[in-house]
Amino acid sequence: MNTSLFDLDNAVFIQNQQVKTDSLKVAEIFGKQHKDVIRKIENLDCSPEFTSAQFCAHVQTIQAGAVKRESKYYEMTKDGFIFLVMGFTGEKAAQIKEAYIKAFNTMAVLLHNQQYVSQGLQYGAKVQLISGSPEFTVNQMIYDEEGYLHSVEIVCWNKNRLHKEILNVSSVIPVKGFQSDVLDTFWKAVFAYGLDKFNHSKNPNLIALNLKQVSQSIQGIPPRIELAGLLMHSRDPYPKYMQHNYAVHSAVTDKTVKCWVFDTTKPQQAIEFNA
Repeated sequence: MNTSLFDLDNAVFIQNQQVKTDSLKVAEIFGKQHKDVIRKIENLDCSPEFTSAQFCAHVQTIQAGAVKRESKYYEMTKDGFIFLVMGFTGEKAAQIKEAYIKAFNTMAVLLHNQQYVSQGLQYGAKVQLISGSPEFTVNQMIYDEEGYLHSVEIVCWNKNRLHKEILNVSSVIPVKGFQSDVLDTFWKAVFAYGLDKFNHSKNPNLIALNLKQVSQSIQGIPPRIELAGLLMHSRDPYPKYMQHNYAVHSAVTDKTVKCWVFDTTKPQQAIEFNA
């Protein structure tokens, strides 16, 4: 079995507000024949209700020379994955299962945080209580040990005194739509530092960034977990988000690098000019 952290990260994805993987990736990462994984899924000793909730069959067309054929594969949730791989034994299989579940959990954190970021909840945003209140300013995003956004520190002036309070994220709502202040700061910082140092893409119309590299190189930008939620909403006038955890053969290091990919056809010149 040959696997890597990149393989696992790339195997887990978000679809319809669920974190999933598929039988093709399970077969690849555990070093099994795909037909054997399909057979195991279809012979699982679980209830029809569990199967229908945790597994979804799809058909893809495969081209082999001049011949086309249809091939079945399954998408599955974390619970479905755990049920499937219970019978995969051995030390190496155990290590892969542990890393796979970690990748599921990391993506679940991203999905959770993204729902708040997409509403405009971020540092500097104006918010109010869902029940109704004056406007407050978000001064800090507070995450738990696993990386889940659970609270915000808000500030406001009350009788010439600065008042601070920590509120649960579910109790506040942004006053305005999605704020782009942090995105603006991020992209200007990237271009000011030197895009050529970060862009792993060989395509002149794309930017491929490794967030770990960017975070280690540029001081003062938000934590990676917060950036991940923000960058999914990057759009005109900023580089347009396309996908993440994508394997790119780097134009910088000549190695395969896990990247966030953005389309820069229109916005790149404007950001360089304004940086």
